[in-house]
Amino acid sequence: MISIQNLGTSLRVAGPDGWTEEFTASPANQSSRYQAAATHDAVVIDGREALLMKKGATPLTCRR
Repeated sequence: MISIQNLGTSLRVAGPDGWTEEFTASPANQSSRYQAAATHDAVVIDGREALLMKKGATPLTCRR
């Protein structure tokens, strides 16, 4: 299970093995695409689904 917390202009994502990562809106003026500056991992939110893309891993689709 993955937890996504909306912080306004950013997201905090926590994974099942204890990792956390901060994602900022990319570009800054929207609320559906987020990117982590250090790793370039990304989250795209579309309605009740979120697509988590991490470098070197298969993209994960998460549903609320």
